[in-house]
Amino acid sequence: MRGEQTPGPTPMPRTSFADRHRAARDAVLVSQRGRLIEAMVECVDSRGYPGTTLTDIVARARVSRSTFYEHFANKEECFIEAVHTGVDIVAARIVDELAQLAPDADVHARIESIVVTFCETVATEPDFARLVLVESFKVNQAAVDYRDLAVDRFAELYRIFYNQARQANPALPKVSDELIALLPDAIGERTRRVIVSDGPEQVPALAPLFIHFVTTTLGLPTSA
Repeated sequence: MRGEQTPGPTPMPRTSFADRHRAARDAVLVSQRGRLIEAMVECVDSRGYPGTTLTDIVARARVSRSTFYEHFANKEECFIEAVHTGVDIVAARIVDELAQLAPDADVHARIESIVVTFCETVATEPDFARLVLVESFKVNQAAVDYRDLAVDRFAELYRIFYNQARQANPALPKVSDELIALLPDAIGERTRRVIVSDGPEQVPALAPLFIHFVTTTLGLPTSA
């Protein structure tokens, strides 16, 4: 009954989400190393990786070449570290948002939190999102490997929460680890395509579809 339906968890407003995480982001990027990473991200976003030079990076970061070499051996190493930073930003925000849930939050609330946080982070960190989800595939295998490791972490979260749901409700179907692993792969690929075609700001609109995809694949009953 729609009139009496208890609303489920709703995504945080984007401004509130951005405000809640801005301080943590700034703390990561305030150092000289952080400024170089941020400069790399911004330069790649505007010029692409092949078009980005060391001169571009140090000028945007407002540091010297010698300072760059104190932190990174070359442009490629700086790029890989930028991918690491982008992945870590997403992971930290997911952990923080999950911590906001009630201890007895059900699997629907936890899945919604993961998906919405991921989508909102793409929108609030568009340069990092493009770097991790689009540009990393064009540069080297080390960046791709770290991105893939992050995807595996998403799959592990889904696996943990689903196993907890099955313990509470043994009637839920058994879902293979291989199928669960496909969930973040599919979400990541659709997100990449939307970033390229429509821009990162359009990704939060995909959250309801992604949530439906995850819950349907896991055979979870419709949330009350």
